[in-house]
This record gives sequence, C-alpha cells and structure tokens, in this order.
Amino acid sequence: MDVVAAFPFDHPDEPVSLYDYAPVLRVRDRRGDWVLKRTGLIHSDGEAIGRWLTALHGLGVDVVAPAAHLHPNPRRLDDGKEWVVYPFVSGTGYHADESEIADAGRLLGQMHTADPPETNALAIYSEPVVRDAEWIEPHLVSAEDAIETAGADRHAFRQATLARLATAEPVMGLPLAGCSFDFKASNLVFSPKPTLVDPDHAARMPRLYDLAVALLLFHCDLSTAPGRLWKPAEWATFLQAYAGHVAFTDAELAAWPSILELAWLDQGVWLLGNWPEGWADAKDRAYLLDVAAFDPAVFPLTPPDQTLSG
Repeated sequence: MDVVAAFPFDHPDEPVSLYDYAPVLRVRDRRGDWVLKRTGLIHSDGEAIGRWLTALHGLGVDVVAPAAHLHPNPRRLDDGKEWVVYPFVSGTGYHADESEIADAGRLLGQMHTADPPETNALAIYSEPVVRDAEWIEPHLVSAEDAIETAGADRHAFRQATLARLATAEPVMGLPLAGCSFDFKASNLVFSPKPTLVDPDHAARMPRLYDLAVALLLFHCDLSTAPGRLWKPAEWATFLQAYAGHVAFTDAELAAWPSILELAWLDQGVWLLGNWPEGWADAKDRAYLLDVAAFDPAVFPLTPPDQTLSG
C-alpha cells in the first residue's frame, strides 16, 4: 500500500526512511518537508493525539502537530491503520550537555502543566500499572540471559526484581496530565531548544509516572547519548528545570519511591528482556546494565538545593 499517495502531498519526492524499527518516512514536496508515520498505536487513537498536540502547539509548547493543510490528518487508511504527517524538524541530537538536559526538563514540565480540554479525549489511566509475576516472568528470564551473557549477575537481578514485585502496590490519587509516555532523548530534536517529534504513545496518566519513565528511558536507543542513566547532578538539573513549571503535591512527594519501583518493573524489565539490538551494542549494553542495577535512592524527587511543596 502506498501510504504517501494516501495524503494530498504536492508533487512529493521519493520518501526516505528515518528509522530502522518502524515505518517513519521523510517526504519532501513543494509545500515543505514532512514526516509520515504511524499514530494511535498503543493507547489513544490518532485523532485524539492530533487534537491534543495541536492544542499544545497553540499554547507555545514545543511539540510537533499534524500538518493542517493535509486534513484529515491523521487519517485511517484502507489497512485499518492510522497515519499522520508532521512537519520535519531540523536540528541536532542530544549529547547530554547541561543546557540540553535542563531544556528537556523544562519541556516536560510545560507539557505536564498544560491542560487544554483536548487532553481529556486521550486514553485515561488514573493510576500506574502494577505488573504481576505472570507478566514479569518471561521478560525476567530473557533479561537474565542477556545480563549473564554481558558478564553481570543474573541471580542478583532476579532477587532485586522479585523483591520489588513483592512490595508493588497500586498508587492512587495522583495528578493526571497529558503525557507522551515516551519522553526520551531519541524523540527530541534540538534546534537549539528541544521539540518533541514522536508523541504517538500519548495518554492521560499520572504525570509522576511519566517523569519516572523519562528518567529510566531518556538515554535509550540514541547513538549520541551516554551509555548510562543520568548522573545524580544531571538528574538534579533536569528535575529543577521541570519543577520550574510543576509544583509537586504532598502525595507525589510521598509516592515517588513507589512510582520509581513500578516504572522499573513495567518499562525497565520489559526493555531489558526485549531489546536484543541494544544488548548487542557496547554503549547500549552499558546503559542496559545501568538500568538493571537501578537504585531509586540515587534519584530523589527534590533537588539538593531546592525545596518543593504543593
């Protein structure tokens, strides 16, 4: 199926693939430079995501929004899948500079504090998912094998995982926000400020959970990112910039350790067990081993030089 022909591009050039793992196409035509990709894949439908992004963009938040002149955009094609066209954003990648980390924190804070009515049309998850042993086990086994092959201690990893699983409980009553649920460096383009260019996992969920997932995944799958999680000082930089827009509630401050554990059991264990390409790459393998050894105590919610209240 020719997805380019399904949109009214003005004499488009031959599309160029931008990503190895999914259909993400750069399309140039007489009206500009565009990215054509799937949307509505996991949580919310594409139309709801598009309206939310358009509203955020209108509020001055640096996210891509569907190209209005290609209406309807996004659109569901004959194969039943939703596709969207965003403007192509040129710029540079992330290199873990302090200014980049701070700017990314500000952008996530702006996204979480913006609350346009369109957010309510996204899929809503009022509390973070709590994974059980049945879900965890196959990912855990796969992760153990990869960890052992990398020369680390599979038994220590299993023990840490099962200990976290034993104390995992629902966390309710946290503030919700529109979240991209995939806020990481590989989905940002810096020009020089960051723009979120891959927002298509969006849902309305506890903003604290989205923050925890960003902490875990920010250096995932990007050649220019360091092969590790943030250093404590880098996390403090990101968090301080984020907190310039978001005042944490007392409930969020109290829930943070539990939220980190839940995010690690969900997103961390899944990544460790399902990214063979990452384990095969020396830098990404170092990052994955850092995720496997994740210590929540290293990443407090309050930066050392700042007291937050809500």
